[in-house]
Amino acid sequence: EILTSTIDGIRLILNVESASLLLADEERGELIFKKTLGEDPDWIFQYSLQVDRGLVSTCVRTGRPLLVNNVDSDGRFHAAVDAVTGFETRSVLCAPLITRGQVLGAVEVINKRGGPFDLHDQDLLVSMTASVANAIHNARLFHQLTIANADLEASRWEVTRSRNTLRALFDGIPHPIYIVDHRYNLVALNRACAQIAAAGALPAAAAADKNPFAALVGQACYQALYARPEPCAGCRVAETLFAGQSTQRTERRWAADDQMSEWEISTYPIHDERGQAIQAVVLGQDVTEKRRLEASLAQSEKLAAVGQLAAGVAHEINNPLAAIIANTQLLQRELPADDERQESVSLIAMAGDRALQVVRNLLDFARQERYEFAPTDLNLTLQNALALATPLLRNPALVVTQDLAPDLPPVLASQDHLQGVWLNFLLNARDALSESGGEIRLTTRRQGNEVQVAVADTGMGIQPERLNRIFEPFYTTKQAGRGTGLGLYTCHRIVKQHGGQIRVDSQVGRGTVFTVILPLAGAPAV
Repeated sequence: EILTSTIDGIRLILNVESASLLLADEERGELIFKKTLGEDPDWIFQYSLQVDRGLVSTCVRTGRPLLVNNVDSDGRFHAAVDAVTGFETRSVLCAPLITRGQVLGAVEVINKRGGPFDLHDQDLLVSMTASVANAIHNARLFHQLTIANADLEASRWEVTRSRNTLRALFDGIPHPIYIVDHRYNLVALNRACAQIAAAGALPAAAAADKNPFAALVGQACYQALYARPEPCAGCRVAETLFAGQSTQRTERRWAADDQMSEWEISTYPIHDERGQAIQAVVLGQDVTEKRRLEASLAQSEKLAAVGQLAAGVAHEINNPLAAIIANTQLLQRELPADDERQESVSLIAMAGDRALQVVRNLLDFARQERYEFAPTDLNLTLQNALALATPLLRNPALVVTQDLAPDLPPVLASQDHLQGVWLNFLLNARDALSESGGEIRLTTRRQGNEVQVAVADTGMGIQPERLNRIFEPFYTTKQAGRGTGLGLYTCHRIVKQHGGQIRVDSQVGRGTVFTVILPLAGAPAV
């Protein structure tokens, strides 16, 4: 509408029969879009033409105005380009549309009424086309800006969607992940990482916020996440940022309840366009359960091999041992009661009986025993085991306490076998206590679809390097003659047959806790 009004205004001001607007197509070369106005308020013609000659083509190529009052005498005139259908073209005045040194097209007027064109008309047209050129240029810029804004909005939407997707993936990772810069300041962190901070050192104001991420970003990671005044011991972030390489280390952490967890900490560099590490991604994985399962699997394989070996060795030893015991009994009968050799023979008999008991134990452990499972009251099995052990726990300085859950549901189990497990734990707890006494505590609890039975003592504890071996057959820390090293091995095998597991927590000088976890009836086995 603006161009229509402008060209019509030019036609009226210059008092011509028609005025045409021609716009050059930069991408397609000499193609010109021509729009012509006459007496009517609407365009007479709108069409495209390929021009390589004519007054208009010369005006566009040279960027200079042209004034021709007699077109018949000018060889540059080309009717197919310069003339307008319905008019007898006698004179032409043409001025280029120039802005910022660029020719956008031209304005052509024909047949001035009342006489020929003069220089005043030319200057006036040049002045008006300058305004038209600026208007066209601004309109094009506005159009380009509109397109750019639309592209920018589409890009912004795409970036927002990608960011939300990455944020969801980032927060969906169950392991804590965070990104730090060269000063250990947090750049980003996922929800699992923020939850660690919320459970520890997160400020109260941020902890009350539904999204605590913003409160943590910008803080030093060791302060915000671990409440430490300096970088964590063994931290390898600096190595990643300096060398631009990934690292991995293992770390042990102690919780407030003295529970130990094992973590694998990995760091990965983020490079800039020059290939320099500017940030580091830190990934922490709690591998406590993974390590426990790996150790349990290795232990089970080891125990299976040892069991097969023990069965074969036991059968080979049993025959000569039976001959030794039988001949010892004959000697005891034949020798006079006051014979001084009776003592030596008695010692041989005692040693033979003890060796025979070890062989019987080996055979019991090696063979596949039949377990008769039935709904069992674990509290009752604990009390039965305690009753059996009471004569062996008679020490005024030894205290046995019970914290048994009254609403404990029954489990499918072999009562006799479990009683043997509890009895073994009780005797081990007694042996771990010094003559000055201590406490043995029995606890039962339900946790979801599992039942936990714990036997704890305040004894000497087990050294960390020995914890990994306590379930191996024949491994014992007791004095000679006080244990064969098969008790915990047997307990491990029985609990495994019940689909459960045994966890051991021990600290030297503070005591040991043996926890048996058994699945409830109908629950999946551990």
